[in-house]
This record gives sequence, C-alpha cells and structure tokens, in this order.
Amino acid sequence: MRSRLESLGVHLPEREVSTADLIAAMAVTPMFDLEKLTGVKKRRWRADDDDSFTLALAAATRCLERSRHDASDLDVIIFTSITRFRNGMNFCAEPGFGLLLKSALGMREDALHFDITNACAGMMTGLQILDAMVRSGAVRCGMVVSGECITPITETALKEIRDPIDAQFASLTVGDSGAAIILEAATGNDRVEFVDLFAASKFADLCFGMPSDRNPGVAMYTRAMEMHAEVIQRLPAAMGFYAEKYQTDASQFDVVIPHQTSSRAIRSALELCEATFGKLPETCITLDRHGNTSSTSHFVVLDDYLRQGKIKAGDRVLMLVLASGIIMGVVAITVGELGD
Repeated sequence: MRSRLESLGVHLPEREVSTADLIAAMAVTPMFDLEKLTGVKKRRWRADDDDSFTLALAAATRCLERSRHDASDLDVIIFTSITRFRNGMNFCAEPGFGLLLKSALGMREDALHFDITNACAGMMTGLQILDAMVRSGAVRCGMVVSGECITPITETALKEIRDPIDAQFASLTVGDSGAAIILEAATGNDRVEFVDLFAASKFADLCFGMPSDRNPGVAMYTRAMEMHAEVIQRLPAAMGFYAEKYQTDASQFDVVIPHQTSSRAIRSALELCEATFGKLPETCITLDRHGNTSSTSHFVVLDDYLRQGKIKAGDRVLMLVLASGIIMGVVAITVGELGD
C-alpha cells in the first residue's frame, strides 16, 4: 500500500517586509549585499494577532476546505513546527499543539495527536511518519501541519547584530507561514513514492534556536560556513545512495523543490546532487518572495507552483531536504488531483 497527498493548504500573512527594510533598521550595515547573497527580496510577516497556533489553524482549515474529507474523518494530526507561540508571543510547551488543533478543528475524540520537532525538516519528518502509518494500515488518513511564527528571531537579530559578520545573519532570511497536508491511501497513480531522511547529529551544535543570550526574546545562532562545509562533504554520497536504493535518477522527475535557504546555498547543493544523481529538472524557487519559511518551505513552494499551473497532474516531484541537525533526505511524490 502507498499513501498519496490528497489535499494541501498554505496560509501566508498579508504583510510583506523587504530585505531593504530590514537592512535600514540595523545598527550595523552588513559588509555584503544581503539580498544578492541570499536571493531574499521580501518575506511575509505576521500580523499583530498571529502566532504559531493561528498560522497552523488557518493552513489546516484551508487544507480541509480543499479536501473531500471532513475533520471528523482524520485519524491523526501531527504538529511539526519549530516555533510554539500561542496567544501572542507566549511560548507554549504544554498542552501539545496537536491536541489544541484537534479540538479547534472538531476532530473525533479518539483521533490520535502528537507533536514532533526536527528543525526545518519538521514537516518532512511528519510526512515520513504519517506515510508509514497509512501504508501499514494503522490509519486511513491524517494531517501534518506546521505554523511557523519565526520572524521574532529576525527582530532579535535586528537588535543584537553589531558586527559585519554575525551568527544571527541567517535570522534575516526567514518568513512566517502555515502549511498543512492530508495523506490517505493511494488508489491511483498519484502517490508518495518514497520518503527517506537521515541525521548527522554530531553537527547539531552548528545551529541553535534558543532564548537570546543578551535580551528577552528568541534567537537563532548559526555557524553557517561550517554547516555548509559539512553538508557538501556528504551530499554527493547521499544522493548516490538514494539513486541506487530506489533505482532512480534525476531524469525520472519533472521538477525539484529544494529547501529554501539562500540562492547561493541552493545552487551549490544542486550542483553537488547532479554529480551522483544526474542533471536535475526545473528548480522551483519562491525564496525571493517568501524567504525561508523553515519547516513549511517545500509545501509553500509546491502550493505556489500548483496555483500557477507550473506543476500539474501526473508530474513527478523530487523534494530535497537539507536542515539543521544536520538532516538530509529526499521525498518523491507523483501529483494527482492537486494538479487539477
């Protein structure tokens, strides 16, 4: 048995903030052109009443509106955000957001719910778990949802960056969003082909999301150059492994969706992938308009390209997972009704 992506819902706040706006608000001007280096021209920014919960709920509601399923049909909901803000900028550890969303959506009392966090690979990890649950027959259908209210780390970075090179510069690339998907058992050719992730956990300390060490608020500290160096050493071998394991290569896919980090990092990663996986097809990018939306990024891009008609029914999509941790992996899907 295989699972398929039955429905997709994405919510993006209306407000847009440009990279030029952020640079103008900084106490120190970067020694490099941040927009040119990252490719991020603007990103979506939360409204005053937005938080992780409201962004996730908006995406989940939209996902259900597009689905043949009602909330009562869902056997499980998996919440996968990095951020956990509720009722404003209050960090909420318990109760779990899966439980809160289950109640808000009107799911059955006996439906399963749980939360997982795996940096920017959170939704992909949730997809991997739900795919296994559907294929095993443990559930008929379920939802993976994330609400990333992540621009508070940008606000902290704007206050604290004082040097031309700083561990918080990556915080200036992020944008807020919500995304939700429903998986069910596949009945046709559209399906999740494979989901395969691994973590090189000894490099977990190259990126920390934590309370600021100087001011109230949250911050992200990234040793970006070291992380990039470790990834590029391993990526070609990883893609060669996947090519052999699944007897596939780049020629079998119509589009590729990389994690939306920075334009330079994406170019470098794709070149490395091609060394052992073959010439990749069209690359799907919304980084310039949405920034790095962390755990939701692949589905923000997928939704955008579906709405533009650039991804259609029957297309095979390869998603490249690269996240702090360090987490790498691939997800392959064949698009069905979503493409219509």
